[in-house]
This record gives sequence, structure tokens and C-alpha cells, in this order.
Amino acid sequence: MKYKKEDIGKIVEVITENGHYIDERIVTVFCNVCGSSFTGIIREAGGFLAGHASYHAWEFQLEMDADNGLTT
Repeated sequence: MKYKKEDIGKIVEVITENGHYIDERIVTVFCNVCGSSFTGIIREAGGFLAGHASYHAWEFQLEMDADNGLTT
């Protein structure tokens, strides 16, 4: 399903191949590091945020390794 800014705050029911989500609210979230954003159900918004946190932690670790003389 595709959600837009106009959908924020709506409560929806979503059936996917992975499960049935009942009373899911549409939200918008953004990454504090890069500013990328996502609009959709809370469950998927959490995945977006977790994925960005993991990616940026990886980026940070690469930078720390380079600062310590390690090559990638």
C-alpha cells in the first residue's frame, strides 16, 4: 500500500503475506542523521528507523577504523 502525507493519523487495517495488522496508525518518521523520511504504518516506520540506525552505525565504525589507521 502507498501512503501519502495526507494519510498521516489515519488508522488502517493491513493484510500482508507476513501477517494481519489491525488498527495501525499512519505516521511519518525521519532519520536524525541523514534526514531521509518514511510515511507508512508504525510497524514499517520502526523498521525504517532501525535500518537507518544500523546503517549509520556501520558508517560510523568505518570512519572510526579509518581514523585509527585501519583500511577498508
